Amino acid sequence: MYLANSISLSDAISVYLDWKRTYTTTAYDSYKLRLGDLTAYFGEESILQEITPIHIASFINHLKQKPLKNGGVLSLSTVSYSIDIIRNFFDFWRGRGVSNINPKEIKRIRHVKKYKEVVTKDDFEEMIETLDERYYSDLVKKLAIHLLWDTGMRVSELCDLKLADLGGQKENGLRSAMIRTRKTMRYNLAVWGQETNRLLNIYLGLRLDMEVAHDYLFCSRRGGSNPITRRTIERWVKDTADQAMIDKPISPHSFRHGKAHHMLDQGANQRDIVAVLRHANPVSTFHYLSLNENRFLEVAGKYL
Repeated sequence: MYLANSISLSDAISVYLDWKRTYTTTAYDSYKLRLGDLTAYFGEESILQEITPIHIASFINHLKQKPLKNGGVLSLSTVSYSIDIIRNFFDFWRGRGVSNINPKEIKRIRHVKKYKEVVTKDDFEEMIETLDERYYSDLVKKLAIHLLWDTGMRVSELCDLKLADLGGQKENGLRSAMIRTRKTMRYNLAVWGQETNRLLNIYLGLRLDMEVAHDYLFCSRRGGSNPITRRTIERWVKDTADQAMIDKPISPHSFRHGKAHHMLDQGANQRDIVAVLRHANPVSTFHYLSLNENRFLEVAGKYL
């Protein structure tokens, strides 16, 4: 239906985002933001079919110089991510016979990828030692950090965790939950240990006394009517790491990398790590393991 008439860039982006949202929820916001830069540069009423690879190259140069509110310009990694989104956008419309731009003509830029910080077992233990579970705020933070370390779950999965997802305690003290991954929309099993379960039981006892209007495990505040947000967990992790005087930038996702590295150090194979981290594509696991220094030295040392 798109072949007969031209389509404006703003309408093309709207159609594409609606399609994108049918199978992924996490990418929608970031795609909307980055494609918004495209609209701002060319104008909402510009015609999709009239945009050429030369125009796109000019836009990419514009992105490299785009100023930020706090000073500076967009990082090359952000620009590279924007280019990937633009390539996907034009690939979508080329496949429908609307755009003549070949995505391969939109060239990626080379840049040094930022090192992903990994939470070690020592980091985890130092963070936990700074929290006093006798205080509600510390108890919630301690439980969240334990769940991140034990399960390697994504921060979005932790935010989405509901009481109904929790399984019963096993004879060996382990406990599990069925969690849905926003990225793949699949349900997977996450398992944690006795100490995490002890903290969870204390928290659940307190939560029973709260008048909460939702079924999510974590509330925005004690007795709050809204579930916890990604930003809140990010702040908890950052504040706790600062309090423990850990001299590296740690995020909730650092625990996911840390889980993979810790398992590898304990002798786990890639299949085990794929299962625990719930990766739909085993290739993703290779990225998590590429910076494991201990295993690299062990393997390289055999052939010296």
